[in-house]
Amino acid sequence: MTRAYATMVLLLTLAACDEQTPPTTTPAPAKLQPAPAAMPRLTRAQYDNTVRDVLGDDLSLPPTLEPDVAFEHLLTVGSAVAKVSPRGVELYEEAARSLAAQVAGKPERLVKLLTCKPTGPQDSACLSQFVGEVGDRLWRRALSPTEVATIAATATKAATALGTFEQAAEYALVQLLQAPGFLYRTEHGQADPAHAGCKRLTAYELASRLAYFLWAGPPDAALLATAKDGSLHDPKVRAAQVDRLLADPKLRRSVRNWAGEWLQLHDVAKLNKDPKVYKHFSSDLGPSAREETLRLVEHLAIDTDSDFRAFITTRTTFVDRRLAAIYEVPADNEKGHAAVTLPDYGERRGFLGQVSFLGHAAHPVSSSPTLRGAFVRRFLLCDFVPDPPANLNTAIPEPSPEAKTLRQRLTAHMNVPGCSSCHKTLDPIGFAFERFDGIGRYRSKDNGEPIDTTGDLDGVPFGDLDSLAVVLADSAKFRRCVTQKLYGYGVARPTVAGEKSQVDALAATFGKNGMKVNALMRDIALSDGFSRLACAGAK
Repeated sequence: MTRAYATMVLLLTLAACDEQTPPTTTPAPAKLQPAPAAMPRLTRAQYDNTVRDVLGDDLSLPPTLEPDVAFEHLLTVGSAVAKVSPRGVELYEEAARSLAAQVAGKPERLVKLLTCKPTGPQDSACLSQFVGEVGDRLWRRALSPTEVATIAATATKAATALGTFEQAAEYALVQLLQAPGFLYRTEHGQADPAHAGCKRLTAYELASRLAYFLWAGPPDAALLATAKDGSLHDPKVRAAQVDRLLADPKLRRSVRNWAGEWLQLHDVAKLNKDPKVYKHFSSDLGPSAREETLRLVEHLAIDTDSDFRAFITTRTTFVDRRLAAIYEVPADNEKGHAAVTLPDYGERRGFLGQVSFLGHAAHPVSSSPTLRGAFVRRFLLCDFVPDPPANLNTAIPEPSPEAKTLRQRLTAHMNVPGCSSCHKTLDPIGFAFERFDGIGRYRSKDNGEPIDTTGDLDGVPFGDLDSLAVVLADSAKFRRCVTQKLYGYGVARPTVAGEKSQVDALAATFGKNGMKVNALMRDIALSDGFSRLACAGAK
């Protein structure tokens, strides 16, 4: 990804001018320079949702597929740059055979997909109809007559050899499910009539991108119909479809998927701590913490359509009995998560007070101001934080009479050559969380000494986590970072320098409209950057 962004100039307003001051001219804002076409592979979540939506939600999904790889911290973006290993190809074939056998092996499943009644094993007309209709949904576009004929011919041979129409349908599905048309969201584009020498997504490609952004799954029949007749390129039709998708319950799974990728909740689910150090740790803590954060994002983005700054500042959270014990609050549910209000006299609030942050950004045996500060910079402010050199000794001094607390030891470590530059940008943020141990339990002392939680965020001082939350939530960098991560998730590819103006404009509108995630998703889906592709000669 190119990190050198074009500059977007702010309009200068002067209250008064001296007559001798020469007139100023304001350069025009930087224009959008779209990214090239991409070919993202379905992530595991998208694969599962596509299978459920098209073939049935009662199928046993494959236990293992080619693993997702993050790029720009998002698995969806990584899907556009990661390669498939030879073993991954085998896994996709095994999955295709298993799913196809499940569909064909139960008549009630196959009947739901058939709009014709086969007259026998070699009913080529019904088989071709089946391939065309199911293939359109799986491949998210209309299959050509040649593609239908090729797949149907192979499936007919299977029916001839094996003797049943169900086995013909099974072999057709095997072909459809391991083809690039299913596994990849190929984007070739077409000439853009509004921008000479440039391209835009085809209507089918736009429908697919919209659906995987807003539903984390495939387009339905209604959306594909607007792609088939080309009307999806009409701004009014596109807006109507976006509003329809946003109103559908499937939006919830995409919001959860985006939050999970952005906040690295796939790693939180595998949380591992030393049980000898943390008596409250057990293997179910990670999955429980992951669900708490997802519930909060859903609550703010969908259930209440709230200002997303509350993600950092709210006293509302969702706990089960495991988390309630760590937070020392009542558990209203015997099983599962329920909403609770944290005490207003405590420091714990928002995502930064949750185990999914405090436990994840920590070591197995201790807290870590450095890891916590790095997480805030990388994932909540979108700052670049380099990894330490491979040969650098990152060990911090052991406790001593002069340096008992972790803060005191890290302060001494900052003077080590090669360490100071990073630690001075990370630790002053991370010190705010030191009253929470490595799994997020509150403590007042470290090694018997009072804990100092004062610090600063880019020069703005704070006293503890409670005040840091306010500073961070009001930061323009946080607002833009949320926008950037949601935009990248939506376009499913690395962003380029020429899109800075697009992201800046979206972030500005996001802020003006009260930081509503639902509205931001709508603005992204309707933006030029979402549907346009690179122009001829663009680099």
